[in-house]
Amino acid sequence: MAWFSDKKQNMDVKRLIGMLRNSDANKRNNAARQLIALGADSAPGLVAALGGKDQALSTFVPQILVRIGVDAIPALSEAIRAREASNQIQAATVLGEIGNSAALPILLQILPSKNYKVQVATALALGKINDKSVMPQLLNTLSDNDPDVRIAVARAIAGFRLPKTYLNLADLLDDPEINVRQAAAQALAETDDPSVIPYLVEALYDSFWWYGREEAMQVLQASIRKFGTQAYAPLAEAMNAKEPTVRRYAISLLAPLKDSRSLEPLQMAFYDPNYDVAEMAATAMIGYGPTAMSIFVEALSSPNDWIREKSVESIAKIGGREAVNYLLKTLNDSESSVRIAAINALGQLKDRYALPALDALAANRDEREISRLARQAIAAIHAG
Repeated sequence: MAWFSDKKQNMDVKRLIGMLRNSDANKRNNAARQLIALGADSAPGLVAALGGKDQALSTFVPQILVRIGVDAIPALSEAIRAREASNQIQAATVLGEIGNSAALPILLQILPSKNYKVQVATALALGKINDKSVMPQLLNTLSDNDPDVRIAVARAIAGFRLPKTYLNLADLLDDPEINVRQAAAQALAETDDPSVIPYLVEALYDSFWWYGREEAMQVLQASIRKFGTQAYAPLAEAMNAKEPTVRRYAISLLAPLKDSRSLEPLQMAFYDPNYDVAEMAATAMIGYGPTAMSIFVEALSSPNDWIREKSVESIAKIGGREAVNYLLKTLNDSESSVRIAAINALGQLKDRYALPALDALAANRDEREISRLARQAIAAIHAG
């Protein structure tokens, strides 16, 4: 009779699994509830259905096995022991979602698999189970030859948020594969631990990240940006780097922070011998509004024509009557490019207070270019 009962139960399980394909949602849900209620008795049939190509089953079966939970682990373990890679991947994924440490022995058996997809699924599953006892095996696999495996293991390790593992993750910031580096940066950022910031900022100095790899650099910058003002100190230090590109990236990361401490290093960067760095520093300081006005006013006395010209443009972008007063003074600058920048800026600000000075320049035909630009600025102001 026991044999007959087992056979009948297997038939019931197959019937219920078949009902998961039914177009009637109520019938599907009812079948799912019965399969969950059967628990360990329905698990072997459900696991057998994991490997099929049926879209309905591939959607519902894993969810049901997860709901069955610990009772499904023996059947899932048997699927893994069968050594079919596709079954191992699916079973490992479900075991990760179940999230119970009882699955660790079987998962650790296949972590060194020769199939990288099995390794990836297993590493991610171990990360979801989040049992610290597996850390030695994960750290050992972090040096696997396959980059996809290294990526999966890095993500798994990061989820544990164990400070003693951060240096291991930081090693991947020097990985020969740029996609592994990106994953390592994201993994470190996901720890939300400010102790990883120096590792991320240090990566800015490595040209492998940014030479012809804009997308990778965006990932690294996003990882640093996640820490906000906590990243200030190492970024301020990076503004002293020998490589101009590093200085520019440091400025781009400091600028949105609007941290008052940044004004001093940004002011120094405005005088950088690399004009791209200097211009980026000016743009960053403009974002501080009137607070940065005095920096640009001081720069109007610089012997460097380009600095004075950029100061004029920056003062105009900050705007206001105070800006107009400073710009009017630069109409007497010794360099025509600075005077031209001031005239154009006054036309953009459209403050009628500037009209008398502009009228005088417009009437003076000794410098025809200056006169012409002054008339244009006057017209812009009148046009409002």
